[in-house]
Amino acid sequence: MKNLRMKLLISLITFALILVAVIFYFNRQILTADIEKQEVLNRTLIENHILTDMETVDNAHFYFDKDISGKMEEVLRELITFYEENPHIAKWDLQKIKNEHGMDVYVLDKSNTVIYTTFEKDKGLDFSQCCTRFSTLLDERRASGEYYNDGIDISTTTGGYRKFAYLATPDKKYLFEVGIDLLDDPVFQTFNFEKTANYLIDKYADLLEVQTINAGGVFFDNSKSRKITVSDQSKMFQEHFKLAKKTMEPTEYQKEFKNGYIETYRFLPYKAETDRGEASQRVVYVKYGNLTEIRALTKNTKQFRILLCIALVTSFIMLLVINKLLSKTIHLATYDPLTNVYNRATYIRKMDNLLRKRKTNQPGLLLLDLDNFKQVNDRFGHVEGDKILIETARTLKQEVGNNGFVVRFGGDEFAIVLYDTKDENMEKLASSILEKIRLLKYADKVSVDRWSVLSVSMGGAICIHPEESERSLFERADKALYQSKNAGKDQYTSYKEAAADEGSKSHFK
Repeated sequence: MKNLRMKLLISLITFALILVAVIFYFNRQILTADIEKQEVLNRTLIENHILTDMETVDNAHFYFDKDISGKMEEVLRELITFYEENPHIAKWDLQKIKNEHGMDVYVLDKSNTVIYTTFEKDKGLDFSQCCTRFSTLLDERRASGEYYNDGIDISTTTGGYRKFAYLATPDKKYLFEVGIDLLDDPVFQTFNFEKTANYLIDKYADLLEVQTINAGGVFFDNSKSRKITVSDQSKMFQEHFKLAKKTMEPTEYQKEFKNGYIETYRFLPYKAETDRGEASQRVVYVKYGNLTEIRALTKNTKQFRILLCIALVTSFIMLLVINKLLSKTIHLATYDPLTNVYNRATYIRKMDNLLRKRKTNQPGLLLLDLDNFKQVNDRFGHVEGDKILIETARTLKQEVGNNGFVVRFGGDEFAIVLYDTKDENMEKLASSILEKIRLLKYADKVSVDRWSVLSVSMGGAICIHPEESERSLFERADKALYQSKNAGKDQYTSYKEAAADEGSKSHFK
C-alpha cells in the first residue's frame, strides 16, 4: 500500500513536471526561433556588407592604382632592356634596382622557381610545388610575352598584402616580377577591407572572425610575420574551401562544443567584377558563434526555474490531497485486499498487455487451487482460512520473485503469470511450491491441524502461439488443473500442444 501511494504520488508529480516542461519547451522553442531568425538576419547583413565592401575595395584599387601599374610596367620593361644588354642576371645588383624604384624584384626560371630576389623570404620558392594552379598561370604568362599585373594579392610566404606585376624575357628563359607592399599605399589605407572586418566583429557579438583567402589557399595577413594556408586547417575546413571555390556557392559546417556552444564556419566565394588575374577570385571565411543564443537561453532558464519551483510547490500540496483521496480506491481496484496480490481485473489487463507485446518470450500461466479449503473454514473458522490464504500468497510471491506475478481470482483460487518460461522451468517452480506448502504443515504445532487437510492442485500452460489470447491460455491451464484434481490432487500437470503429421492434438502429462 505504501509503495502504491508513493508510485501514485510520483506519477502525479511527474505529470505536473511534464506539464511544466511542455510549457517550458514551447516557450523555449518560440524564443529559439526568434533568436535564429535574428541570427539569419544579422548574418545576411554581415555577409552582404562584407562582399559589398570587398567589391568597393577592388573597384577603388582598379580605378586608382593605374599609376602604380604603369610604374610597375615601366620598371619591368627597363629590366627587359637591361637583360638584352646584360643577360648574366647573376651579376645584377638587384638591391640597387629596388632602391631606385622602390619595388622588390623577382627572377623566375622556367620551373617557376624564384632564383633571384630582393625579398629574401621568397628566395627559392618553387611555385610548381606549392601552388600548381598559379604555376600554370605563370607558364601562360611566360608564353604570351605580355605584361600582366594583379589586383590586391598576398605574399605566398608571409600572407602580407602585396601587388605584383609580370613580364617574360623575349627568349622566355626568365619571368621577371616586381612587387610592392600595399600597406604603404594611400589608396589601400583608405579602402582597407580588414578595417571593415574589424568593425563588424566589434559590432556583432556572434561574429568571431573574418578572413580573406586567395585562390591558392593562402590567408591575407597584415602581420607579414607568418603565412597561414588552408592546408594548415582541418580536413573539413579544406573540403568546404574547395567546394566554395569550385561551385562559387556559399557553404558551411558546424562544430559543437560543451554547454551548447556551437561555431559555424561559412565560406563565401567572391570574384571581382574586373578580372585582375589570380587575385580576382577569393573565398571569404567567416566564423560565427552562438553566444547571444546561449545568454538568452540561460536567462530564460533562470526565469523559468523560479516559475518551476512555484509550480512544483503548489502542485505538491494539491497532489498530496489528491493522492490521499485516490490511493485507497486505486489500491482496492488493483490488489486483492486480503492477500495483497493482484486481483482478477489487474490480471486481465497485465496479461493482455504481456501477450500483445511479446516477442520471442513465452509467457506461462500456472493455476492453483487449495484442495479441501472449505473444510478449513468449516472446522477452524474463516479467520483461520484467511490466514491460510495470506500464507499461501506470501509463499507464492517468494517462489516467483521477479520472474512473474501472483494473482488471486477469489476464494482459494490463485494464479502465477511467468513473463518467459519453459516446460521444465514451470515444472520446477510447481515442484518447489508443492514442497513449500507441504512443509507448512509442519512449520509449527498451531498450523498442523489447519494445514493437515489441505493440499495444492496445479495446472500450467505456456503460450507458444503468437496470436494466442488470454482466454485460450487460461482454458488450457484450467484443463491441466482439473487433470491434477482428477488424478488425486496434490500435484502439478502441464498442458502441451504438439503438432503431428495428421494435424494438431492435445494431451496431458
